[in-house]
Amino acid sequence: MYRGLLFMIVIYSVTGFNIQHSPVKHFTNDDPLFGQNAIQSKDGIFVPSPTNGKCFNCTLENECAEVNFDGKRVASVSSLTAKEEQLVVVYLNGDCKLMVNPTGKVELNHDELVNNNNNNHYQGRWIDAGTEIAFVLDGSGSIQPDDFQRAKDFIYNVMSNVWNTCFNAMQYGAEIRTELSLLDSKNHARALLKVKEIQQIFYITKTTSAIHHVLGNGSKSNSRKIIIVLSDGKILGDPMNLTDVLNMPQMKGVTRYSIGVGGGILKDAKAIQEMTQIADPEKFFSVSNYATLDGIQSILEQSLIEDFVLDGSGSIEHDDFQRAKDFIYKVMFSVWKTSFNCDFAIVQYGAEIRTELSLLDSKDHARAFQKIKEIQQIFNIRKTASAIHHVLMDQKNNSKKKIIVLSDGQMFRDPMSLSDVLNMPQMKGATRYSIGVGEGILSNPEAIQEMREIADPDRFFYVSNYAALEEILFLMDLSGKKV
Repeated sequence: MYRGLLFMIVIYSVTGFNIQHSPVKHFTNDDPLFGQNAIQSKDGIFVPSPTNGKCFNCTLENECAEVNFDGKRVASVSSLTAKEEQLVVVYLNGDCKLMVNPTGKVELNHDELVNNNNNNHYQGRWIDAGTEIAFVLDGSGSIQPDDFQRAKDFIYNVMSNVWNTCFNAMQYGAEIRTELSLLDSKNHARALLKVKEIQQIFYITKTTSAIHHVLGNGSKSNSRKIIIVLSDGKILGDPMNLTDVLNMPQMKGVTRYSIGVGGGILKDAKAIQEMTQIADPEKFFSVSNYATLDGIQSILEQSLIEDFVLDGSGSIEHDDFQRAKDFIYKVMFSVWKTSFNCDFAIVQYGAEIRTELSLLDSKDHARAFQKIKEIQQIFNIRKTASAIHHVLMDQKNNSKKKIIVLSDGQMFRDPMSLSDVLNMPQMKGATRYSIGVGEGILSNPEAIQEMREIADPDRFFYVSNYAALEEILFLMDLSGKKV
């Protein structure tokens, strides 16, 4: 009987429960469709507007405030379960991006990072969308059909040799025509075929209008952008002003190359001035004819080499050495998602200097990651200068080099001089980072001085322990993009 009574009480309590039916707050936002979709957040709710494509963060205290997504129109939003609050943002043009900490209320302070390893949040950041390369192809009447074919072959060859990126090709003459869109370039075979099928437009040379067309051609807001202008003569019949276009806000952060071909460039001071203005410093190239374009192809395809110099001396605990390996693994994984041609090498130093991952090994990404897992600590002394010297002796001549030294203490029993190694001719043009870990660095002024000497200005980082290494991953400009 008592069991039956208890059962009836429970059932009555459940059926009598209800959610509060009186609204606490009513958000309309002058939109009759506002609130059709809402995403629960740790800070209020996120509401995408189906009318204007914007997204709002609504709280009881502060009404609804628009969330800034770089001016793009948001089609839909979804939340994720993670240590940091995240949003997946789907744009009207089909792009999908991940945003971390969208309210931006937690900022990463570098000074605090140095002395405290608990700052594990980052102000709203985008996951890198990779690199976009836009070719701006002169198809005006001054170009002979054979030369136009050579220009197409040049674009074809660059694309086929450099492909972990998005390509875009515009041709200009009497009109501006998109020959290959960013969406087209997702299908590599189809993209290369479309390049072969390009037909010359002829007539006038509207270089400025073509560049303007590229800037408004639906690229991803957080990708690295490269524009390559290929022309044989000065601007003719273009209604737009070159200076105005190059100073547009959309040009910020874009890397610009220009390639002038033939006597129409080489013998015309005005044409040279225009092509020099289009390009970033030291990124204007000129060749005598289209047949010699292959000579600069390798320059555009320069790979980025990143060398890790890993301290494996006896002062490093086993677990910390594993954390250092994990850090390298994550850097490589992050860069390979976005960088179109990057090779890695890892050199460990202790009682000996040992190449753990060669540049050739890194061509096979899966094998490279496996080799990192298999690295065994050397122990004993700390020959930092000798390890850097070892790296310099194993490099490709035409590559951009980045050297990252990871250590927990001062050099010990190294027969080589650090200053001598850093002043070697092979070091010219290399970007140098150093990361000091633990009290062996933080409490030793001479160790700090060594690590500062190794690094370029503003590229020396230090953390209190190896567990905090991941916290500086996003501070390091390793993939070519400032964070």
